[in-house]
Amino acid sequence: MAEFYISSNKYNIQERKTIKNGTVYDIYFYVVQLDGTEKQKKFSGFKTKQLAKQAYLEFVTTKCELVKNNPIKKKNTKKEELTISQLFPIYIASIGNQNKDSVIYEKQNVFKRLLLPRFKDYTLKQLTTEKLYQWQDELWASKNPKTNEYYSYKHLTKIRTMLSAFLTWCETRYGYPNNLLKVKKPKRRSPQKKMQFWTKDEFLKFIKVVDKDIEELNKQTDKKSKETVKTLLMYRTFFFVLFYTGRRKGEALAIGLEDVKSNSIIFDKSLTRKTLTEATYEITSTKTERQDATPICPALAKELKLYKGQSPFFFGGEKPIAENTLTRFFNKYSEMAGNKIIRIHDLRHSFVSMMIHLGAPLTVVANLIGDTLAQVTQTYAHLYEEDKLTYLNKLV
Repeated sequence: MAEFYISSNKYNIQERKTIKNGTVYDIYFYVVQLDGTEKQKKFSGFKTKQLAKQAYLEFVTTKCELVKNNPIKKKNTKKEELTISQLFPIYIASIGNQNKDSVIYEKQNVFKRLLLPRFKDYTLKQLTTEKLYQWQDELWASKNPKTNEYYSYKHLTKIRTMLSAFLTWCETRYGYPNNLLKVKKPKRRSPQKKMQFWTKDEFLKFIKVVDKDIEELNKQTDKKSKETVKTLLMYRTFFFVLFYTGRRKGEALAIGLEDVKSNSIIFDKSLTRKTLTEATYEITSTKTERQDATPICPALAKELKLYKGQSPFFFGGEKPIAENTLTRFFNKYSEMAGNKIIRIHDLRHSFVSMMIHLGAPLTVVANLIGDTLAQVTQTYAHLYEEDKLTYLNKLV
C-alpha cells in the first residue's frame, strides 16, 4: 500500500553552499498524505543534481501512488469547514520555497505555543473581528512563563504579524477576509527599554580579565592547561570579532578559514540552530545576502593574526562553538570584570554606538554591520540624541 499520493512529477532542485561539504543540492516536491493534506517533502545534501533526482525517483517509485487528483474526498475539504489546525500545515508547505528553514521554524514554534492552542478548532468563518480582539487583549496581558514578565512589544507585534500573514494567505486561497486587519494594534504598554551596550573601555576591561586567566594557565606545563589556553584564545578572539565588526553571532560562527583576510572578513553566510531536519545546525545566507568583503580595523586584524584560526570553522574547527558555551564564558568574565551584564547580541549595539559617536554616517554603519539603512535608522537613530549638545555647541 502506498504511503503517499502524488499527482505531479514536478520537483525543484536548489543549490546550497556549505562549509564542510562545499556545494550541495536539495530537492523539493509535493505529496498528498493519506489524510488528504498536501505536504512538501525535502531531501537535502546531495553532491550532484543527478543524485538528488535519483533519490526523488526512488522515493516516488517505492512510496507513492500516482493519481490525477487528490483521491481523498472528505467533508472537511470544503473551505468553510477547514479548521486552523488543518490549514496551517498546508500554509507552511506552500511557503516552504519562499522562506529560509529558520523562518519556517520560528513560524511553527510561535503557532504551536501561542496560536494553535487558541484557534486550532476554529474555522476561517469563526475568526471574527470580535474573537480576534479577545485574543489580542489576552495576549497583550499575558506573561512569558519562563520569566514571569510581560512579553516585549516587539515580540507581541511579531506574533500578530505572523497571524496576519497566515490569514492573508487564507484570504487569497479560500476567499475569507483577514479580519485581523480591522483589529487596531494596541499602543506600547511601557517605554521601550534602554539599549544596552559596552564602551570600548568596558570591553577591554572584559578582555583584560580573560588575559589574566590565560597568563596564569601559561605558567602550567600540563596538557589540560595548554588546551584550556587554546580554548580561551578562541573565545577571546570570537568576542573581538563581534565587538569590532558589529556582526550577528550566527555570521561570526559561520566564518571559514578562507573568509579571513589580512584586513577584511567575508561575511556571506550565517549559522542557525533553527532547522527543520535532524541536523543540529544549518549554514544559510545572511539576511541581506551580501557577499563582498567587510573591512576591519587594525586592532581586530592584529588579534586575528595572533589567533590564526581553525578549519573548516574558523571558530571551533570541525564543528561550531555551542551557543550555551559562549554565553557561559561571556557572563562569567563579564561578572569577573565587574561590567554590567549585557547580552552577546548587545556587542552589535556596542559597535554601532561606538561608530556613531565617532561621527560615522548611518549609511557607513549599515554597510559595515550588513544591515539595511532603513533598519539601522529605525534601530539606532536615537543614539544621535546623546550628541545633540555636541552639535549645538558647534553653532556659533
